[in-house]
Amino acid sequence: MSARRTALSPELVTQWLKTWRSDGTHVSSHELMYYRSKVNAFQRFRRLHPPPGPSGALLSKFKGRGMEFDEFRHYQAGDDIRAIDWRVTARTGTPHTKLFREERERPVFVVVDLSDSMQFGSQLLFKSVQACHLAASLAWLAVARGDRIGAVITSQHGHAEIKPQARHHGVMQVIHHLVEQQQLAMNSWQPEQRHQNVFPKALERLQQLARPGSIIYLISDWLSDDPALWRHCLALQRHCQLVPFTIADPLELQLPQVSEHTPLAMTDGEQNVVIDPHNKHQRHAYAHSQQQRLQHVVKQWQQLGCPLRLFSAADALENQWPGELL
Repeated sequence: MSARRTALSPELVTQWLKTWRSDGTHVSSHELMYYRSKVNAFQRFRRLHPPPGPSGALLSKFKGRGMEFDEFRHYQAGDDIRAIDWRVTARTGTPHTKLFREERERPVFVVVDLSDSMQFGSQLLFKSVQACHLAASLAWLAVARGDRIGAVITSQHGHAEIKPQARHHGVMQVIHHLVEQQQLAMNSWQPEQRHQNVFPKALERLQQLARPGSIIYLISDWLSDDPALWRHCLALQRHCQLVPFTIADPLELQLPQVSEHTPLAMTDGEQNVVIDPHNKHQRHAYAHSQQQRLQHVVKQWQQLGCPLRLFSAADALENQWPGELL
């Protein structure tokens, strides 16, 4: 698993930013509305290239009953005894069962990590902006399928929760809060501060919000070293369908090759190091370390039975998404 390493030309970068009317660092509503027009193209691709099996992100087995309560009725011979409501039975003195009807609109959540580590980008977009692009595209696709869309968006500087809502109104609520929270996180970010990741807390809160059977899209760079992160993912995975994505920047995976000794200062908010990209040994050691980190995240998700999908912040989302979203 590796991010796209071929850098876009300056002309293409300018062209994409102009198309989105974006500066690449602060997301805006009109660039997230852009993905509404891409839903038909994605659905057409999916019809022409159907997933090979039930493991695709949009066709995975729906966990939970997929049913919601409709009414009570007197117990009849042949009814499933598991559907008996014992409280009503005790109150009335007559056995009653619950009737369920099929739940036509599945609840879908996009959970977006806007921690300080997401406020970074070396070529086209900040990771936080690309995360918002991905969340918006998933939201438009969800309502196009007839599902209800909600969101949990979190950073050190803000938190938003949107209950699943249907159709256009649901997506607009998600877009509004994506813009608000990303801009708040970006404007409040301080490079010299310690970069604490708050995504585990969002996942803990999500356990109280997500009904069994919900589809949950998780968007992060997965840089948190908090072991609670994986405990919360495991707890959610028992009752919901998790679809994890990671947003990476090429500079996080591999240093550029340069012809001269040009020291590169790097920091995580606590430690400061200086790396020389011209030094082959340092460049290989850096790439090896970053690849090990990524493979650790991949392995964690494999143990949960969920394939991790990688998106680069250095390329347009629509150049990457068909194969990754299926």
